[in-house]
Amino acid sequence: MRPRKYAFLRAFRYAGEGIWAALRTQRNLRVHVTVALLVTCFGWMVGLRRWEWAAILVTFGMVIGLELVNTAVEALVDLASPRYHLLAKLAKDSAAGGVLVAAAAAVGLGLLVFLPALGNFGHDFMVRWRQSPSLVIAVLVVLALGYLVLWTVVPQKEHPEGGQNHFGETH
Repeated sequence: MRPRKYAFLRAFRYAGEGIWAALRTQRNLRVHVTVALLVTCFGWMVGLRRWEWAAILVTFGMVIGLELVNTAVEALVDLASPRYHLLAKLAKDSAAGGVLVAAAAAVGLGLLVFLPALGNFGHDFMVRWRQSPSLVIAVLVVLALGYLVLWTVVPQKEHPEGGQNHFGETH
């Protein structure tokens, strides 16, 4: 019998496998991660304060976490109900609605945090450019590479089980 610490470490591995599988198969998760990358770069460029970063990071976790839960709900519904059923539709629509509410809250938070910074964006960016142009270029390269990886390397063409679910949607 293996010690419990291995079971604990295995749980992290399984969670990572779930995140990776969702990134490969779920376009909306890739959209959320791409937006998180963009917001992170923009936040760095405008010099967000510590509490603003905290709010942004919690929001990233909320939206991406709910997108992962939505993916799990959709997979379970597709497995349990191969044919159309009104309750299956309700479960999937409600899970998607949870992501929509979280994303709308994230947009609201983004407006509160970034609107005041927009007036100084050009100045803040130029200050960062003068302080370290190579760092600004590195951030932009990381952003471009992140986008490239998320949209060309990671995606898998179809759902792990292949084909369409019972709502006629292709994953």
